[in-house]
Amino acid sequence: MDKIKAMILRLIGRSSMASAKGDMQYYPSPNGAFGLVAPVGWLQKTDSDFLSISSPDGSVSITANAFTKNDGNLEEFAEYRFWSLQGLYTPQSEVSPIKYGVLREYESAYPSESEKTYYVTAAVQVRNAFVGMAVVTSRKDYNENKSMYIKVFESIKVNL
Repeated sequence: MDKIKAMILRLIGRSSMASAKGDMQYYPSPNGAFGLVAPVGWLQKTDSDFLSISSPDGSVSITANAFTKNDGNLEEFAEYRFWSLQGLYTPQSEVSPIKYGVLREYESAYPSESEKTYYVTAAVQVRNAFVGMAVVTSRKDYNENKSMYIKVFESIKVNL
């Protein structure tokens, strides 16, 4: 049924983010250490150590993980986060500031895939907690819904 729904949405040209233009809801991480907002009705994977949310048609995923480090700093965390993508993805933007941190856009096509994936990653710091977040989608979807994705990145709430 999900495959049929996804195929219909693609055929009629409806963005997977159509619901994103409306209501948002809070999604806590599995351990309750942090959370963020994303569109209402998205699917949350609860059997992992990190926060994982996906659009109903599976075309967009949002992941996040938090770390604490008393003597860490955002610059080092962001450099490591962006460095870890070298060789996998090609940068599509410079590092940009967002509330609590920075983000950078990347793109790549995996060898087994014909379409490119747009990977936007953010590194944020709230007190002594560092949160790495990513949105994986298409370039078209990201460009059409960029303000909503920025809202997701900037909505981080840390409970540590």
